[in-house]
Amino acid sequence: MSKKITYEELMGQIAEAAVNYQQAETQRNSLRRELNALYKTYFTAYGHPYPNEPRKRIDPEDDRFSGVLRFTDAAFQRWLAARYLTTSAKRKMRTLIQRLERAL
Repeated sequence: MSKKITYEELMGQIAEAAVNYQQAETQRNSLRRELNALYKTYFTAYGHPYPNEPRKRIDPEDDRFSGVLRFTDAAFQRWLAARYLTTSAKRKMRTLIQRLERAL
């Protein structure tokens, strides 16, 4: 049987998880800004596939967006990895907080 964790140890783990989550979120947001800048660069150079429509979203199923998807694929993959890391860090932090709530 494992040793019961103390309140101080649990608070330390929560603090560490919160810092990790904040760092992951900051990185994810930075990568999102980079991705948006690449979208803007591409559309400035090649034009938007639907210039007369107010559409903002990129449709991966629409062949007209294939060029921008290829152009931004590496940045998009980095953003997806950062999003996964952020979600994992948040889940870990929430789990630790729930553990603290049960202990009180």
